[in-house]
Amino acid sequence: MSATNRGGRRSPADYYATPEWCVRRLLEAVDLPGGKWLEPAAGDGAIVRAVRRPDVTWDLWELRDEERWRLASAAPGAAITTGDFIEAARRGAFERRRFAVAITNPPFRLAQEFIDASLTCADTVVMLLRLNYLASKSRWSFMSTHAPDVYVLPNRPSFTGGGTDSIEYAWFVWGHDRRRRGTVQVLGLREDE
Repeated sequence: MSATNRGGRRSPADYYATPEWCVRRLLEAVDLPGGKWLEPAAGDGAIVRAVRRPDVTWDLWELRDEERWRLASAAPGAAITTGDFIEAARRGAFERRRFAVAITNPPFRLAQEFIDASLTCADTVVMLLRLNYLASKSRWSFMSTHAPDVYVLPNRPSFTGGGTDSIEYAWFVWGHDRRRRGTVQVLGLREDE
């Protein structure tokens, strides 16, 4: 989901691994419930590895079959599905399944579809998105009726292992604490990240 080198070549399948520190900042600020968690765009398992909670079991979805072994290593015993999460949700694959949390760093061009599909099957939906996701005429109606809590990362992440991205990012959280609808918080800064 990187905006680095706009106009340059994008990663295949819009894959940009989430730095571990980004997940740690979220988990320090938000007390997410344990239980069955869904990672609908699991990539190589970066978010799963960063969570490291014994009270969480995983259901992982990834388009690229070559990541299956990394996912199995990141979450032994997880249910791993190679396929299109959004299409599966459209077909009703999650009608009888419920997750405590759905968390991912979605491909930006499909972010709204990932949000919509995740909201149908998870009590709490957590997405790592560009901060400017808030400001869009096309998303105005959705945001005005589904205001997330927004946890702004204190520094720009590097999704490629090179320089940092050219834009700010935040964790958008829907459904976690219904009393805190639409709040914004800047997460803690650490000099080592």
